[in-house]
Amino acid sequence: MDTNISVVDSDAMLELILQSIQKLIDYELAVILRYDGQETLSVTKAAGPLADATLAGYTISLKHRRDLAAILQGRRPHLFSESEDHIDTYADIINLPLNHSCLVSPLVLGDDTVGLLTFDHRMCNRFNPQIIGFIEMISTLVAALLVQFDVSNELIERTERLLNERNSLLVSGSDAFRNLIGNSPQWIRVLDSIRLVAATEAPVLVLGETGTGKEEVARAIHRLSSRVDRPFVPVNCSALSTSLAESELFGHEKGSFTGALALRKGRFELADKGTLFLDEVGDLPMELQPKLLRALSDGIFERVGGEKPVKVDVRIIAATNIDLAKAIQVGRFREDLYYRLSVFPIALPPLRERTSDIEMLALHFLNSIKERTGNSGLHFTEQAFQAILAHPWPGNVRELKNALERAAILAGSGEIREEHLGLRLHPLATPAARSSARSVAFAEKQAAYAKGGDADESALPLRGTIKKRIEEALETSGGKIYGPDGAAAALNLKPSTLQSKMKKLGIQRERFLAPRREY
Repeated sequence: MDTNISVVDSDAMLELILQSIQKLIDYELAVILRYDGQETLSVTKAAGPLADATLAGYTISLKHRRDLAAILQGRRPHLFSESEDHIDTYADIINLPLNHSCLVSPLVLGDDTVGLLTFDHRMCNRFNPQIIGFIEMISTLVAALLVQFDVSNELIERTERLLNERNSLLVSGSDAFRNLIGNSPQWIRVLDSIRLVAATEAPVLVLGETGTGKEEVARAIHRLSSRVDRPFVPVNCSALSTSLAESELFGHEKGSFTGALALRKGRFELADKGTLFLDEVGDLPMELQPKLLRALSDGIFERVGGEKPVKVDVRIIAATNIDLAKAIQVGRFREDLYYRLSVFPIALPPLRERTSDIEMLALHFLNSIKERTGNSGLHFTEQAFQAILAHPWPGNVRELKNALERAAILAGSGEIREEHLGLRLHPLATPAARSSARSVAFAEKQAAYAKGGDADESALPLRGTIKKRIEEALETSGGKIYGPDGAAAALNLKPSTLQSKMKKLGIQRERFLAPRREY
């Protein structure tokens, strides 16, 4: 038997111990039972010629075995004598002769009862009273080993559980990213950065134009972090007046100023053990920045009018749409505070730099509006969709969402037309090709909406669009996936990626294979 402790599991280790004991104690049955802390003993390991499958999972109720309960309470080994009247430990599953040898020893560690160790032999007087001390010592070691197994198993299970939870969160389709829509290379880099920094405690500075989704990124980082069950507290620094900003962030004591009728906790205290999101941090009043720096550095601050320091554990995520380097140069922002906040910067691209995501975003927002309002007949005209694709969206994702909300109101329960979008001609607008594959697929999808198409496609328009495009490519290639004339090349996908999508969408390649000729 391999005795390398680093690779031997708990069952093998217990077997090794019982086999070693047999060299000193001539037993025919040795059993280790675990105590559940209530009224039950359960067989964990059995060894010897009399050990068989009937012992696996066998339990003993201490309510019915007061003799064993008394031995456990006494915490000392007990050797039954020939004249001592007792019930066999395993009387209901093993038939042992009268006056057989029987020795039981409680497994205790400190004040805790871990279980029971039993030895049996069919012949009498096989166990010498002189071995009681030895058995007591062995029992202590077995108890310690069982406790260590419990700790190790709990740690392994906890680690596996945390890894599974973390992996389920870190996949691209995770609920943590439910509002971060897009699959362009620029946006994928953002999502990768979120995954990378979320598991740490590092401060994050989210940079980007207005409407690019800075708060959604901050919330995603919080949802993926170990603080997910703690508060996420947002603060709009641009809305803080100089006179009230300190009280808003750090709270105030009762009577600290006129109108302070009671103690009030600030945002830092409310976010204790959680995440504090400082939105538009570049607009934070200069007078407050030194106190914020100290709170970030030491986790300590004083409420307004207070003298007692308050200690908090807060993760900081800040965001801004201004150039902080220029703000530092003109004296509007402290350089040391900037370095404290920008440990891990994440730059969000404007929507005009990830135009391939516009279709996905438009479909997502349209679907959200339909689900929220119950307006299942709402759909785009092709002209409206082309206008959406061509518009540069200077207000980014927020502008797109608001335009669609407004258009849905104007369209009622019918079609969203170009004039409903309220998009003015913009010098950066670019014409979208009406004959492109995605506009054709989109037009067909809109027709499916208008006719009350399949329920699954109405609920998941993007999924239906992707499925149709893959099926069209497979139809054209005759079911061929690989090669320059295969479906993967036509869709600009890796063959393995295409096969994965086909499996997820339930697309059978065999449906598209050209019939073979018989010779």
